[in-house]
Amino acid sequence: MLVVSREVVERLCPRTFSREGERVAAAVLANGRFVERTVAEHDFGCKQVIPYVVIGHRHRYLLMRRTKRQTESRLHDKYSLGVGGHINQGDAASGNHNVIVSGLRRELAEEIQVEAEQSCALVGIINDDSTEVARVHLGFVFLLTTASPRYTIVEPENYTAVWKSPEEITPYYGQMESWAQIVHDYVLFAGAAERTQKWEGAR
Repeated sequence: MLVVSREVVERLCPRTFSREGERVAAAVLANGRFVERTVAEHDFGCKQVIPYVVIGHRHRYLLMRRTKRQTESRLHDKYSLGVGGHINQGDAASGNHNVIVSGLRRELAEEIQVEAEQSCALVGIINDDSTEVARVHLGFVFLLTTASPRYTIVEPENYTAVWKSPEEITPYYGQMESWAQIVHDYVLFAGAAERTQKWEGAR
């Protein structure tokens, strides 16, 4: 899987959430390397690169809940706002010069099908060390918007999903994985100071 050194990450993303996504992406593409997942999970000198795709339609977003069938047991029953996963060497061989985007597209195809995609833009980078899972991962947050509310979950045994407005999502905050909380605070609520202060104060 694709990893990048913590030194590179901390230099470019000293805060929990950075909006300089393209700059960070360029550094990852230039300095990233592939290692075995069993090695990466225990190497705190690097971070595994994860595309994290938030799906939106007319000011509503898909709120997902992970089931106990998912591989990562530490996230079972947690609510999520993103679809994504690790980038592997097969993504590098896809012909797309941007392995982050090719990994993103593969993960989407494996997890969810949406109709009438309008755009898919990189909106930020998550560098979060608040949990055991997060501290070995680096999140590339993409916002994918659609013209249609219709979607199909490819493996419905792994998670459920429902459209919610930001205000309807907030009551689930305490049950969200940390990355979903960060997206809630920095993206859905546009980085409101009272929501983001806790993240920067913890660093």
